[in-house]
Amino acid sequence: MKKIQVTILTGFLGAGKTTLLNALLHQLKGQNNVVIENEFGQVSIDGGLVRQYSSDVYEISNGCICCSLDDELFDVLTELIHEDPVPDHLFIEATGVADSGSLSGIFLRRDISQRYELAQVIGVVDATNVAERLEEVSRQITAADLLVLNKMQEATEAQIAEARDRLRHLNPFVPVVPSEEGSIPVSWLETRRSRMAFQLPASATAAAKPKTTGHLQQSDISSTTHTFDQPFDLNQLRHVLTVSLMLYAKQIYRIKGIVKSKEDGQSYLLQSTGKALQITPAAAPLSTDSPSTLVVIGKGLKKEAIERLLRQGVAK
Repeated sequence: MKKIQVTILTGFLGAGKTTLLNALLHQLKGQNNVVIENEFGQVSIDGGLVRQYSSDVYEISNGCICCSLDDELFDVLTELIHEDPVPDHLFIEATGVADSGSLSGIFLRRDISQRYELAQVIGVVDATNVAERLEEVSRQITAADLLVLNKMQEATEAQIAEARDRLRHLNPFVPVVPSEEGSIPVSWLETRRSRMAFQLPASATAAAKPKTTGHLQQSDISSTTHTFDQPFDLNQLRHVLTVSLMLYAKQIYRIKGIVKSKEDGQSYLLQSTGKALQITPAAAPLSTDSPSTLVVIGKGLKKEAIERLLRQGVAK
C-alpha cells in the first residue's frame, strides 16, 4: 500500500518557510503534491501564495495543529488517503510558533504511520537574527532533520559564523544548507529520515560542553553524548525512554543515535522528536568493535542523570 511522504517545514515568523516551500514545489512540478497551511489567524495568507505550484492546498487556520491530532487535521489526512490517485507528497507548513517535535510525533502514531511516512522535518532559520530568536526557535532547530540557513544575502559574515556555531551546538546531527531567498536543490528531499545513517559529528563533543557566554548559556540548552560497549535490551530501552519523554518533555528536546541490540546483534537507529520515539534498523550498522552512541539535546540536562537513565536499557 502506497504511503504518502510527509515533509514538515518549520521556522520562526518571517524566516522564509513559504518562500522555501514555493521553491521546492516549483522544482517538483508534475508530481501530485499537496500542502497543508497552518496559521493562527482567521484568514490564511500563505495558502494563496503556494496554490499555483501544488495540486491542492488545505488551510487550517486559527489554531496550531502541533499539539494533537485534532478533528480538522484528521479529516484532511483521511481525505487524502482516499483520493485517486493518492498524493505523492504532503508538505505541511507549520505556524511560526509550532512545536515541530510534537507535530512530527503525530506521524509516528501507529494508525497514521500505516499510510503516511514522515520523510523529513526541515527547519528554516533566518541567518540575520538567530541569536535574538534563539529561545523561540531552539525546539524547532533541535527537532529538524535538515536546517536551511536562509537570507544569507542579508547577513554579515559575523552573523553567518555565529549562526552556524549556534546551530551546530543545538543540533549536531544535521546538515546546514545555506540559502538565499529560500532556494535549495530539491535533491535534499531525497534523504529520508528513516534511512539516514547516523554519524556522530566532530562538533558533538564540543557541543556537549556548555558555552560560557552568550544566549546558549542563558537558555541552558546543551547536548550530552553517551557511549556504551554493552548491547541494549530494545524493549526495555523503549519503555524507559518513552516514560522519560513523557515526564521530561520540557527538558529533553531530542535523542538520536545508533544502538546495538542483544536480541539479534543488529544495529538500530534510535531517534525521538517531541514525545514520540522511533527505533528502526540502521542504514549503516556499527562495526563489531564500535560502541553504541546516543546524543541527547535539551534544556538543563545533567550528563550523570541522563547516563543513569540510559543504563536502565542496557541488557542484563
